[in-house]
Amino acid sequence: MKVTILGARGSMPVEGPEYTEFGGGTTCVLVETESQAIFVDAGTGIIKAPAIANKDISILLTHPHLDHLLGLPFFEVLRSKGKQINFYACVRDGKTAKEQIDGLFDVPYWPCKIENYPANITYHDLKLPTMIGDVKVEGIEAIHPGGSVVYKLSHEGKSIVMATDYEFDEEMSGDLVDFAKDTDLLLMDAQYTEEEYKERMGFGHSTLKQAMKVFKECNGKSVRFVHHDPFHNDEFLRNLEQPIKSTQIMFAREGEEIVL
Repeated sequence: MKVTILGARGSMPVEGPEYTEFGGGTTCVLVETESQAIFVDAGTGIIKAPAIANKDISILLTHPHLDHLLGLPFFEVLRSKGKQINFYACVRDGKTAKEQIDGLFDVPYWPCKIENYPANITYHDLKLPTMIGDVKVEGIEAIHPGGSVVYKLSHEGKSIVMATDYEFDEEMSGDLVDFAKDTDLLLMDAQYTEEEYKERMGFGHSTLKQAMKVFKECNGKSVRFVHHDPFHNDEFLRNLEQPIKSTQIMFAREGEEIVL
């Protein structure tokens, strides 16, 4: 599998010279095998998606908060006539996968309904575990307001666990540790500093210290910390990262490619 970080920012996109190293696009991760191209979430990072040829294209949504969908209206593949896109999401608050997307592509928020785009979209109300082509997809519920899914994608003995939008809880996070056991790559929410977390407890995000605890306890092979706070610029993130950085442990950088 090849994993490309297209967007690792949380809450809202940012731009400017102080955000060039870690990037400003919101959550989107591309997971590829020989036959599949699976986009996990469709934040603004998806706008920079590379051209995908001769692969089945899927979008796998963790949850329908705006920062995880904001790039979808600008996803170039939607404008490709006859191109097939499979969209997967768990039913949330009684809303099907299609209904979650229809709410974004409608007036007054957007002038064009998604069915008016040239691409063909098939919606799947996700029941886990499942297979997307040759990729096994498993999931557990995240600790996040409104709900979210932590996904595990596995292929040919390798796995990636994506725990974006996850708030660490001492009593409940053992489920995540067990789920991510021995994973090759953990993408783990580390939005807040310890001081920030005191004011944002219950917002649905973790600290670097909490994220490191999950990584160590799950015995993962490598980790990238994600969902960077929009007010944490490159210098801020470098300073946070410096004490723990190694080839296997670091903050996610937009555009990074990881081959498992």
